[in-house]
Amino acid sequence: MAITAEFERTLDDMLAGLTCFSGAEEKRLAPLLPRDFVLAGNYIKSFPQHAFSVDNSINSDEQYLLSPTCCYPVFYDLKDSQHGESFLITHKNLCFRCEEFYAEGRRQIAYTMREYILMSDTLDTVTAWIDAVKLQVVDALSDLGLKADLEVATDPFFNSNDYKQAFQRDQKLKHEFVIGGVACGSVNLHLKAFSRSCNITSHEGHDYYSACFGLGYDRVQHQYDLARAAADAKGALEHV
Repeated sequence: MAITAEFERTLDDMLAGLTCFSGAEEKRLAPLLPRDFVLAGNYIKSFPQHAFSVDNSINSDEQYLLSPTCCYPVFYDLKDSQHGESFLITHKNLCFRCEEFYAEGRRQIAYTMREYILMSDTLDTVTAWIDAVKLQVVDALSDLGLKADLEVATDPFFNSNDYKQAFQRDQKLKHEFVIGGVACGSVNLHLKAFSRSCNITSHEGHDYYSACFGLGYDRVQHQYDLARAAADAKGALEHV
């Protein structure tokens, strides 16, 4: 399934118009991460069944992970850098994940996603942003005719007893936007884990708290098309 250019613009404009995403810096980054980058290595370890790895046919020492998210390339771009108190970045790109089967609009090897990544040296700023994202995104999807339910979630670690999954669940660090039974987006609180791993600090040397919101465009369009088809069928029956 390829998302249509028209609907892609619709989602871009919808998100850009929300106050929680106001002022975000747009980045365009390659979805290719060196395997020795800390977040790439952690993903391969935690999600070996989903990791999409590629080699360089010319230089056999170079190995890469096709990024499964839009935030990983942002953290790679920012590693070993210093910034102000808070900043917001957005990045849209193709993401990749190996799947056991293909299901249009549900399970795809390549899919379009946009993410917003907030970094701040205060936890209150990040948690307030997450609360605003939850409310505003649900309302925006409703304006498109899509009912999104917020559900506490965990990442599907290969080992369901992984302590990271238990911590994520107990602390409610991840919430998914579920439409028609399909998780079409999520908002995640990383605490300081990613900034510490990537050595991203404020000018004062403080580790950042970070959070990200991601929306899977292909899944949203699939649910939108299903909703439109159902509405058209209902309308046709009413006129019989």
